[in-house]
Amino acid sequence: MEASPPCVMVRSLLSFANVPYQSIIVSMPGKKEIKWSKYKKVPIITVNGLQELCRIIFGRQLSELESKQIHDVTYGLLLAYESEIFGNQESRNKFVATFLKGNCCFTCCIVPLIRHMLSKAPAKIKKSHPELKSLDEYGKKIRADISGTFVGGQQPGPVDIMVWALVEQARHIETNTMENWLSKNDLMAWNHVVQEKCLVKLLDTLTSICETLTACFRKGFLSPA
Repeated sequence: MEASPPCVMVRSLLSFANVPYQSIIVSMPGKKEIKWSKYKKVPIITVNGLQELCRIIFGRQLSELESKQIHDVTYGLLLAYESEIFGNQESRNKFVATFLKGNCCFTCCIVPLIRHMLSKAPAKIKKSHPELKSLDEYGKKIRADISGTFVGGQQPGPVDIMVWALVEQARHIETNTMENWLSKNDLMAWNHVVQEKCLVKLLDTLTSICETLTACFRKGFLSPA
């Protein structure tokens, strides 16, 4: 789903490492694209566990500290973020508008229902996770965990990419929740450097694709349309 924060995190990790994957947008409300799966939440990714995924992306196994940090982001920061945006009517409406993009035939019927369901999400999250801290508290933890330039040291690690993806997701649905979070927790400079690294990765990938296509044209394997 385009606006799903967990999906955004996974897509960012895979894109950062140039790992090829097939992205399937799951339509609401039937979720017909994942009828084959007993697990009905997204994202669904067929990789042999998180350790294997990170080995593919970063070329190494996770350290014990990184595993804990990823757990804190997934079951702490992410839930605090969702609680924050779903607890704000304006942000909630923007999320729903992005969430239902491309599902025009259902929009009129189910928007009120989804808005109502999401308005109940913060209370459910807090009930299921009574230990959950505020979004700002997780921000302070991220700031304290920065070692050198990134949380991952001198190169971006999984936590850097996951948190950056969450910031980009908030920008995508046009809410300033994470912009304010970055500013309050002195993370603007860190986010800018992570963003630059991710954009460089993207440009390198595009350059490689262009070079390959150029070589194919020169060798006559391809011809202009």
